[in-house]
Amino acid sequence: MVLIFLTLMVAVVGYHISRDAGSKKADEVTRESLKIFTAGKNGIAKAAGKDPAEIEEQVRGWIGAKVTLPRNERIFSYKGATREKIGKQSAAAVRLTFSGEPYLLMIIRPDPLRVTDAPGAMFSEASFLSWEKDGASFVFWERDGVTYLLVSGVDLTHAFDLVRQYFT
Repeated sequence: MVLIFLTLMVAVVGYHISRDAGSKKADEVTRESLKIFTAGKNGIAKAAGKDPAEIEEQVRGWIGAKVTLPRNERIFSYKGATREKIGKQSAAAVRLTFSGEPYLLMIIRPDPLRVTDAPGAMFSEASFLSWEKDGASFVFWERDGVTYLLVSGVDLTHAFDLVRQYFT
C-alpha cells in the first residue's frame, strides 16, 4: 500500500514539475522576445531591406534548421537577422515589416533530443498559441520541428492572420 502511494505521489509531483517547466520556458521566450522587439522597433522601418534567401541562410547556420520565409516584396521587407540566446537555446531574431508595420520573428532551434514526429510535441502542427501582453501581440507555432514566435505591436487578429496566411 505504501509503495503504491509513493509511486502515485512521485508521478503527481513529476507531472507538476514538467508542466511548470514548460510554462516557465514559454514565459522566458516571451519576455526575451519582447525585449528584443522593443529594443529594435524604432530602427526596423528605417533599415534597408535584405534578400530573404540571405536571411534564411544565416538562420540555417545559426540554428541548424532550414526555414522558408514568405516572399512578396510589395508587403514584406526583411530588415535583418541576429543570433540570440534564450535561456540555453539558440535562436534567430528576424526583423521584418509587413505592410509597413514592424514585426519580430523568433526562430528557435529544435531540441536535438526530441524526435520531431514524437507525440510529445508542444502542440499539433495545425495549432497556434496567441495572446497579448504589455501592448504587444504574440503568435507561437511549430512547423517541421522548429518553433516560431511572431511579436508585433499590431492588433492580435492582424498578427494571427499574417501567420496563418503566409507562414503556415
